[in-house]
Amino acid sequence: MILSDYVNLIYEWIINLPIYVWIITIFLLSFTDSIFSPIPPDPLLIISTTYHPNYLWLFIFICILASYLGGMVSYLLANKIYTKYTSFIHKFINKEKFQKINKEFSSRGNYIILLCAITFIPYKLIAWVAGFLEYDLSQFSIFSILGRAVRYSILGVLCYLFEENIIFIIETSLTISNYLAILFLILVILFLALWIKKNKSQTYL
Repeated sequence: MILSDYVNLIYEWIINLPIYVWIITIFLLSFTDSIFSPIPPDPLLIISTTYHPNYLWLFIFICILASYLGGMVSYLLANKIYTKYTSFIHKFINKEKFQKINKEFSSRGNYIILLCAITFIPYKLIAWVAGFLEYDLSQFSIFSILGRAVRYSILGVLCYLFEENIIFIIETSLTISNYLAILFLILVILFLALWIKKNKSQTYL
């Protein structure tokens, strides 16, 4: 038996795993993704929905629930860390700057949370920031659930409608996102270089 045959056998075995294994795996990936894991549940949601379309809305619900619960864990951990080590933290970030950041986040936090919950911007980061800044928990919950519901519902429905073709669509979208991220990074570096150069020239004057 050649290597490709073994690969096909493993692939068939994975596809034919019991549904509860898929549910547990999706839950764990979604939950840990919102706390620390770099592995998002999206690829697994794509595969599971493609090969088990009858469980579409169950998979979507599991992703939303687990992701939100993980976000809550991140929020509460960050909040606890700030409460316990407030004086130590303010040695690095003075209270005036912290309060200013907190005020800015309070006025725009809903939109930022919603954006991170829908897009590929790491949701875990905003969950930690929200907890650290003691952002309103009910607002965090509402916009987290709303954003996660939009993201996973769109992804799941697209998988159901386009089946295997959705993989190509997602890969193309990710490629475009990578190029945009690289462009953004280049612009940031150029901006910092110009800013440093400007400050140096002002120093010599």
